Amino acid sequence: MKKRAALTTAVLAISLAAASFVAAFAGGDPWSLKAGPTMTWSDACLKACATPALYNLCQETLLHAPDAAAANVYALAAAERAKASLDATAARAERLLGGGWFPGLQREAYWQCVDDYLDARGGMVGVVAGLVSDCVVEHSARADYAQAVAGVERCAAALKDFQGSPLVAMNTADHERAVLASELGALILGKQ
Repeated sequence: MKKRAALTTAVLAISLAAASFVAAFAGGDPWSLKAGPTMTWSDACLKACATPALYNLCQETLLHAPDAAAANVYALAAAERAKASLDATAARAERLLGGGWFPGLQREAYWQCVDDYLDARGGMVGVVAGLVSDCVVEHSARADYAQAVAGVERCAAALKDFQGSPLVAMNTADHERAVLASELGALILGKQ
């Protein structure tokens, strides 16, 4: 178990270093990305969101974004927020596991979530790196969004028998944020 936690920490450190390198290499202000149609953040939320709940989350996510910008700006803001949320949930799961009081099946479900979140975070790091570098490759961006959403969904499946777990609500919120990031990304990539 300690090996798995050490591996998780090492992979996260490498992912963050790669994202930081891309951000540093790309330079500039992330709000100055030029690709994608220009629109207001309100229009971006209207176009990207199919439900009132997702629309409300979009408004909350883009509240501090520029009033009008390229769609990449909004996609980046949502991807960064989703990534931060994924990071927080994975860290919480590892802290809970560190306490060591969980019965076997719940412990295994939490470790499954740690692994799934490692995959989900890797996908979102890829999205953020592509958006920050202004080098969004359609195929890999779609795969990165799908990887992030699928990782969160696998964790939800692992937690299905543990509805009292504090991770369930966090996982649900992470799913919504990953879907929102993907939907805002579709403003650049197009719907599939």
